[in-house]
Amino acid sequence: METPGIRYFDAHAHYNDRRFEEEFEGGGRGALLKAHAEGVERICNVGSSVSSSEESIRLAEEFPFVIAAVGIHPSDAQEIPASECDRALSRIEALCSHEKVRAVGEIGFDYHWDGTDKERQTYFFEAQMDIALRASLPVVIHSRDAAGDTFDLIARHPENTGVLHSYSGHAEGARQYNRMGWYLSFSGPVTYKNANKVKESAAAAESRMLMIETDCPYLPPVPHRGEINYSGYLRHTCEAVAAVRGISPAEAAELTFQNAERFFGL
Repeated sequence: METPGIRYFDAHAHYNDRRFEEEFEGGGRGALLKAHAEGVERICNVGSSVSSSEESIRLAEEFPFVIAAVGIHPSDAQEIPASECDRALSRIEALCSHEKVRAVGEIGFDYHWDGTDKERQTYFFEAQMDIALRASLPVVIHSRDAAGDTFDLIARHPENTGVLHSYSGHAEGARQYNRMGWYLSFSGPVTYKNANKVKESAAAAESRMLMIETDCPYLPPVPHRGEINYSGYLRHTCEAVAAVRGISPAEAAELTFQNAERFFGL
């Protein structure tokens, strides 16, 4: 439901995901239009492979309120044949020249699944950090069960800027990233009852480096757990972040909106 006078910026979404077809008339495009009508004024649609990055750009071309991020997710990187890796990276770099592309991502480490190829993930992470630097774009970082390695690699690239998307680390880590000039974005888990570490980090983050996101169709917030997430549910995350920071939801929405505009160079 729309909240009059409040505007939201969903800093991370995946509207090219086929899951939207299960619940929304018109699939991802229908969900985008519904969210925009409910006060979500801007959305960054994020790629995880070459094909989804291309789809992200097509959505951004179709909808004026959508911007795109292009990149290869660490899990997707492991599926690319060795002979095609450099070609895939070259394609991502070419996509960075599109006027609607505002970040490189999502990139990073994901050690959650069996069969993790850390060498392959590191190669793609490093290469895409370099691509972002050449393109003068920030990066969107995915880090799962890899906090130490993520921090170390970012520390080795002091010239890059970016955001830790769906941040789930501890509060001291949040402060360290902010001191390094990195943004933090919080998603549905900040609304979960027992997510104390995430709540503490959302409270500790510097105001000027704080963003919110859905990561839809994943990570739906309370009271929509178990459903397909979409940007219309961003207000619940906003309310939770506002509560732990001791500000109003309207203040949190406007703060994170302005931060996201600055981060994406809008």
